[in-house]
Amino acid sequence: MVPIERDDMIVLMEAGYVYLGMQKYKEAKTVFEGAVLLAPASEVPLVALGSVYFAQRKFDQAIRHYKKALKINSESPFAHSYHGEALFFKGKEKEALESLKEAVRLDPEGKSGEFAIALLAAIKNGFAPPDGPPTPQAEASR
Repeated sequence: MVPIERDDMIVLMEAGYVYLGMQKYKEAKTVFEGAVLLAPASEVPLVALGSVYFAQRKFDQAIRHYKKALKINSESPFAHSYHGEALFFKGKEKEALESLKEAVRLDPEGKSGEFAIALLAAIKNGFAPPDGPPTPQAEASR
């Protein structure tokens, strides 16, 4: 494995998120797959890779990557919050609530905990994930 400086990894991850924001899923996936190889002991690139699949409504693949991230770091509120979100959108509410509550327990005042708290509140208030196929942009970038 080639060592990578932390600042270089941050730039790489930011590039992946730029591609993800532009709905260039193939490019984002490639960047995050590279980050996974460069930082195999970190759950962060795996969560980012899961987010590419989540954005395309490929919930099973997203969940699989979030589970891999949790195997690396079972105490990651970041991984738990995104895992919970994907489970909820997949229709597995009970499991989603468990993962989201774990994110809150691990990070009650941080960004991952706040995200989980917001999603838990939305679920409690009747939010349901939208049904339907992926957007045309997601289909075009496959």
